[in-house]
Amino acid sequence: MTQTTTPAPTASAVAPRPTRLERMAATYREDHQNPINHFLHVGVGWPIAAVAVIVAPFRPMLGLELFILSYAVMWTGHFVFERNLPTVFRHPTTPFVMAWTVIRQIIAGVGRLCGFGGGRAGS
Repeated sequence: MTQTTTPAPTASAVAPRPTRLERMAATYREDHQNPINHFLHVGVGWPIAAVAVIVAPFRPMLGLELFILSYAVMWTGHFVFERNLPTVFRHPTTPFVMAWTVIRQIIAGVGRLCGFGGGRAGS
């Protein structure tokens, strides 16, 4: 009886373990599959939150109200369209880590467009 052995996978054949940020992004995509919920986040909630951040130093109460409104819109998307619990309830830091990552990537992209630096965001 001959025994066949399969060769051990080489280092290049083994998929690298996903980073924490990649796992967070995968969870985000899982939690935002409904296109209406996605629009309520990207097209409505995030812009309102951005305005809240800009307005807050000048009109703190209005900034707070806008920030609360942005979350109310996004949570409505989860409860009504996705029928799931918003990520912030399960993993409180994830939305802020993701937001900071997006902001860093935008700044790095603008920097590359303007000719500053040649590296990737976060490197």
